[in-house]
This record gives sequence, structure tokens and C-alpha cells, in this order.
Amino acid sequence: MSLTFERLKKQDLLSAAVLYEKIPKEELIQHLSQVKGEQFDLIDSWSYEALEAEVKVLVEKKHDEFRRTRTMSIEEEILLKPNVIINDEKNYRETISCKQLPPNRIVLYYVENPQIIIQPRIPEYKIIEGNTFTPNYVNYCVIVGQFGSNVWRRVEHFYWLQESLQQQYPDSLIPPLPAKTLFRKFTPEHISKRCKMLEQFLSAILNNHLLRQSDFIEGFLFIDDDIKFKQLLAASTVLKQPTKYSDYANQEGQVILEFNPMMDKYFMDINNYMLNTNDIYKELTDNSRFLVASMKDFIVKVKNLGGSIGSLKEATKAFNLKNIVGSLPLLEFVYTLLEEYLVDWSTNLNKLANTLNENLYEFFRFQRDMQNQCVELISNRNKAQSRYLKEFQDLMKKKHKYFTTEPIEKWEMVTEMDRIKIKQSQVLSYHFMLPKETQEVEELKMRFAYINRQAYQQITQYFDNKGISYTTRMCNMSIRKKENAAQHTQHVEKIASQFMQIVAMRNGEIPNLKQEWIDQYLSPLRISCIVK
Repeated sequence: MSLTFERLKKQDLLSAAVLYEKIPKEELIQHLSQVKGEQFDLIDSWSYEALEAEVKVLVEKKHDEFRRTRTMSIEEEILLKPNVIINDEKNYRETISCKQLPPNRIVLYYVENPQIIIQPRIPEYKIIEGNTFTPNYVNYCVIVGQFGSNVWRRVEHFYWLQESLQQQYPDSLIPPLPAKTLFRKFTPEHISKRCKMLEQFLSAILNNHLLRQSDFIEGFLFIDDDIKFKQLLAASTVLKQPTKYSDYANQEGQVILEFNPMMDKYFMDINNYMLNTNDIYKELTDNSRFLVASMKDFIVKVKNLGGSIGSLKEATKAFNLKNIVGSLPLLEFVYTLLEEYLVDWSTNLNKLANTLNENLYEFFRFQRDMQNQCVELISNRNKAQSRYLKEFQDLMKKKHKYFTTEPIEKWEMVTEMDRIKIKQSQVLSYHFMLPKETQEVEELKMRFAYINRQAYQQITQYFDNKGISYTTRMCNMSIRKKENAAQHTQHVEKIASQFMQIVAMRNGEIPNLKQEWIDQYLSPLRISCIVK
């Protein structure tokens, strides 16, 4: 569990105690300070479990005080749910026990290294030739250095992983994959782009607190036996999407359902932010793609220029071989240096273009698609909220009508309680009448609360990871650029030094070409003539 996620959980716990349980903030701080025996930070100096236990003690204390000052009514006894902090149309929080998954090796790694951002690599690929019945396909080598994993996967396996995670964790932030193409492309440029997108897809899964718990991602990365991997693929086909929250499975063994006005404001603001920045990401993607394409076009022109200089060198060399007297050895040597300079320049530019392509264009393209996934998740969350609120309001209107105008025999109640007492209390009446419709609205509320909590948790974590990913990527790009620049500068300085010595020789500052140049570039026959 990352430190950021742990902190968010503790913040939620303290906010719930203050806002929902109506515990004054000063009283909460005083109680926790007494337990610690010293001044402390409310968040960082506590583990979540210890903080939860102390908050529970204080909540129970407040409840006891409330009971001593007032006798609870029948309505309160009926509506009281011990595991619900608050339960109304605007505020709701409930924790439901679910299946608990044992931690896999990925989860255990993150427990020991909470600040690490794992970056899977696809350093190589193979184009597998098909036959009459099987088309050609690409096999990608997936490596995760932290785990020492090295497996070969087809692009269909990536789509399988995405679909399996969607089935296992519905209403979650599943990373995007490059779109399927109607015609298979096997050009190095197309495959290289796919490799970068696939790397970022896997990285987003591994750095997602929920998705990395899945057996499917573990099997995808670690099963290198074809038979066992096919068994995993077959097992996923019978996987049923959970219909009850108790059927979900995660490492915590619990599902939290929650919504409140503060979260509503967060989603409104974050949705506006992403809609506003989506055009910027599109512009970033287009500009970075144009930059990479322009650099590649420039590299071609530099290579062509080097080729032209090489042609001049070959022409001069041919002339010199035919003409011992009046040959042009110095010009041939100058052409050699120019060609070497341009070749090195184009090589360095090509490295820079590849670095920009990996760290700008493909990165911004993936982030744009990922942000669109966030917008879609928020849209689904808003739809769930709208449906719940509409059905809830319609139900309340119907119950009000029944309570005021309809006889109790039409309320469709299933209860043995005294109907006279029920008829006299609006709270009891609303609680018992129309049980089927009430349950349907309750399920809509729980669905909204689930997707609301999932969206809040995963989008917040995504933006946190994105900041770290930006920093890591730009740091790596700067290091590579510095290394390439150092190599290029060293080579250029050597060539520049040779040019300067030629100028010095021409000005009479040194008597003739240095011997190592003669040995390296000129034939013995022409050397003898030049020296004489």
C-alpha cells in the first residue's frame, strides 16, 4: 500500500469522525494527544489501524453520552446500522466485507518499496511467420527488472488482460491500449510505437493499487510455460462479474461505499479540469508528434548531405589514384572529416529523436487516452448518481402520497409491528412501506456509492502517479541526452582539432600533415610523393 493511499485513508477516517459523527476537531485532537502522550501530527505518526481503533473509542464514547441524555425512539432503533457512519440522501458511508486475496509478489514488492514506480520494458520483438490458416503476428518480449520476469506475449494477450481486469474489477480505471487495426502492420516504426504504448499500459496496471492485486497480471508477467498460460486464459473465460459487493475480492478484504457533498465538488472540479486540459493534451500530442517527424525529416537531410560529401570524397579519391602528380590528398582528407562529422551528427540526432519519441509523443498520447478514461469513469459515476437521485426523489414523492392519502393496506408492507404505531410515525411509515421499491433504490444508492468511492480513489492515485512518472521520465530523458551530447561533443572536438591543425599547416605554423593522418587516410604511393 503506497504512503499516499495510506494517508488518504487516514484523512478520510478523521474527516468522517469530524463531519459525520459530529465530533469537534479540538476534542478529537485532545483525545489522540492524550493517547500518544505528546504533540504529534494527526496523520503521519499513526498507523491506520491504530487511528481507526482510537476514533472508534471516541465515537462509542459520544454515542454513550447521547444515550444517557436521551432515550432512543423506535425509529432510531430500527434505522440504526452499526457499520454505517452516515446514511441519508446526501451522505453515506458503509464498509462491506468481501473476499480477501492473499498478496502476490507484486503487492509484496510495493509494500517494501512504496515509492517505486515500476516501468516494464519491451526491448525486443519477433515477427512470427504464419501459414495458410494462421496469419503473421508479433511476439513481444516483456521484461520487469524488479521481478526478473521475462516472457513473450502477443498483442491479443494484452487485450485479454484488459478485458479480464474489466470483468474482475468493474467500474475501475482500466488503462487504455492502442486501437486494434483492421490490417496488420509489421513496419519497425509501427511496432516500436506499439511497444511504448504497451509498456505504459502495463506500468499503469502495476502502479494501480487495486489492479496489481489481480492473479491475471501476475500470471501475465510470470508464467512462461505455454500450457499453464493457456490454462490461465481458459480460467478467465468462466470468470463472472461480481453482482454483490461481498463477491468482490481484494487484499483488504473489504469494499467501501461512500458519497458526500465534498466528493461531489471534487468530481465537478476534476471533471472541468480534465475537460479543459484535454485540448491541451491533444495539442501536446500533435506538437510532439510534429517535432519528432520534423527531426526525422531533418536527420534524412543531414544523412543525404553526408552522402553527398562522401560522393565528393570518392570522386577525389578516384582522381588522386589516377594522378600522382597534382593529386588532392588534403581535399580528400577534408572530405573524410566532413563526412565523419555529418555521420556522427545524424547518429546523435537520431538518438535524440528516439528519446523525444519515447518520452514526449508516446507519453503524451498515452496520458491523453488515460485522461479520457478518467472522464468516462466520472461520466459513469455521474450517471449512477443521477439515476439514484431521481429514483430516490420519485420514491419519496410516492411515499408521501401513500402516507397522506392512501390507506395502510395499500402500502405493501411486510411486518408484524403494530400498524397503528406505524401509521402515526412518518419515519416508520417511510421505512416499512413499498419494501421492494425501497430495496431497489437502496441498491442504486450502493452502486453509486461504490463507483463514487472507486473513482475518487483511483483518479486521485492516477494523478499522484502521473506526477512521479513525469519526473522519472524527464529525468531519464535528461540523463540520456547528456550522455549522447557528451559522446557527440567528444567526437566533434576531435574532428575540430584536426581541422585546426590543417589550418595551422596551411598557415605555415606546422610543416606538413601529421604522420598519423598520413598512415590512416592516404595510400603509401601518394604519401611518398607528398613527402618528397
